[in-house]
Amino acid sequence: MRSSTPLLFLLPAVALSAVVFLAPFAWLIYASFKTQGAGSLLMADGLTVKNYARLVADSYFAAAFVRTIGLSALTTLLTLVVGLPVARLIATGSGRAKGLLLALMLVPLVCGALLPSLGMIHLLGPLGVVNGTLKLLGLTTSSIKFLGTTGGVVLGLVQAFLPLMVLPLVNTLSRLPRDVEHAASSLGASPLRVWRRVILPLAMPGIVAGAVLVFSAAFTAFVTPQVLGQGKIATFGTVAYQQAALVLDWPFASTLAVVVLVAIGLALILSAQFDRLLRRRRLAA
Repeated sequence: MRSSTPLLFLLPAVALSAVVFLAPFAWLIYASFKTQGAGSLLMADGLTVKNYARLVADSYFAAAFVRTIGLSALTTLLTLVVGLPVARLIATGSGRAKGLLLALMLVPLVCGALLPSLGMIHLLGPLGVVNGTLKLLGLTTSSIKFLGTTGGVVLGLVQAFLPLMVLPLVNTLSRLPRDVEHAASSLGASPLRVWRRVILPLAMPGIVAGAVLVFSAAFTAFVTPQVLGQGKIATFGTVAYQQAALVLDWPFASTLAVVVLVAIGLALILSAQFDRLLRRRRLAA
């Protein structure tokens, strides 16, 4: 009886997870193999793979998928380039400064996706802060178009998901022994070489974790591409929203959602394999 008591306490959590998480996923997979009858919003009888065939055959959806992968990869790379120095500064800081920087990093996550995106409109708009500053400095005479462009969407994604890269890096860099860096410097290594040969290899677990988080978040993002792209940059998130909320084609929207889940699952599997390879190399060394 005692051995089964912990299992009884776990049953409510398991039941809640099954209802809240597993059941919707199962319904998405089921609905993705359905179609709607002509002139009806009800699902037709029988199962079919027409939705998946349409996804592959229609160049619009294929281009949206490729574009989303490219945007997600570029966002991941830029957040890594920007996030590494920031995470290093936080990890080596102390006291109130470290706490303040961490709090600032959490602000985009606490505010959600809508408020930062609306703030970026004021920054990147034709009469926004960025264009006003460029004109004031004499670098341009006319407003540069950021909104409704791929560059504007990437900037918004980097701003929104930078904390997802910084926080894992801070956790990893905070545990790195400073003696290793001092030893490398004392042996004549330049600061750049210390970064390349010491800090980056040791920070690789945090880099992998942050890359997976940022890529997954950017791949599934809807609000930021919709607001900053102004409906002109079709990503998988915006296309899925259009099919579900505007076209009301729920079976095809479910197909898009399933493809997103599969892509994220593959990213997790690849990151796990890469992390395992890194551990084997460290043990071999």
